[in-house]
Amino acid sequence: MDSNGFADPYVKLHLLPGASKSNKLRTRTLKATLNPVWNETLVYHGITHDEMTRKTLRLSVSDEDKFGHNEFIGETRVALKKVKFGQKKSFSVCLERATPVRRRGRGLAGQEGSRGVKRVEADRSDAFRNI
Repeated sequence: MDSNGFADPYVKLHLLPGASKSNKLRTRTLKATLNPVWNETLVYHGITHDEMTRKTLRLSVSDEDKFGHNEFIGETRVALKKVKFGQKKSFSVCLERATPVRRRGRGLAGQEGSRGVKRVEADRSDAFRNI
């Protein structure tokens, strides 16, 4: 959140599994809002119906910061087998925020080769709609 009490959120969409740039999309940044609504159409080209039933869409929301690091707000995942091919769908979901977990003698998860994270459901103020 910025010093004015608002955020400049954007969403990164990542088609899982897959690490190529063609699996990643990004919305535009909305300025000075706590209740963002993205009315955008983002299209993945070349995905077949069969591939869609095996993929998950990760939506990760961050606050854009011009003078420092962008701040992670939260994320959610949608199994694409739940969406009909060619169908437009709107989602209203609460985000989960991944937080580091302390492990005995190892410091925070994510350090020293550890991969543990704890998922904590965010409050309703972190909800986003209509991506």
